[in-house]
Amino acid sequence: MQKYKVFLNEKRIRFSAPTKITLAKTTLVSPAFTSSSEVFDYLGRLLNSEYSEAVVEHDNPEEAFLAFRSALLNIDAAGGVVKRKGQLLFIFRNGKWDLPKGKIDKGESAEEAALREVEEECGITGHSIVKPLPPTFHIYQSPYKDTKGEWIFKQTHWFEMEYNGQKDGLPEAEEGISEVRWFHPSELDEVLSNTYDNLKELIQIYT
Repeated sequence: MQKYKVFLNEKRIRFSAPTKITLAKTTLVSPAFTSSSEVFDYLGRLLNSEYSEAVVEHDNPEEAFLAFRSALLNIDAAGGVVKRKGQLLFIFRNGKWDLPKGKIDKGESAEEAALREVEEECGITGHSIVKPLPPTFHIYQSPYKDTKGEWIFKQTHWFEMEYNGQKDGLPEAEEGISEVRWFHPSELDEVLSNTYDNLKELIQIYT
């Protein structure tokens, strides 16, 4: 999984060193940004364009990534990839297969938030963290009253979890979750065909 990759809806933004490789015409290539206003203008332009991918070039991709991120309102979330007897737990939310996750509350660690979100959204208890997984990053404009219209940079911290309980789970309907289902790795094509692009590389670790 590439370290500096961010999703704006289904559009992918990568941060990389300049390259002489000719990129596809569906890719928007830009130099690194020098101000927050440049970042906002760029996101608005990309959001309304037909480009499916964007590359921000800089001699130091990490520096460019951190500067880009600092221009936005940062929010941290956490979630889990839960395993039981070789199967993986997914939720069906708002018409797509998803992984249980949610915002980290004040005073919580990422691990505590991930365990809580899995319990709340999937209706299981007794699960435990096995190891951390690569984080994912995505950008959106806030729909909430106090920050409405602001560009949000969300980092989701992921953890592989183990669950040995007998309950299959119960979806949290108030969060728009209509189904909780366990999938064998051989069945993950169904998930991958109807999930968010920013989750695909994470899910593919288990295929």
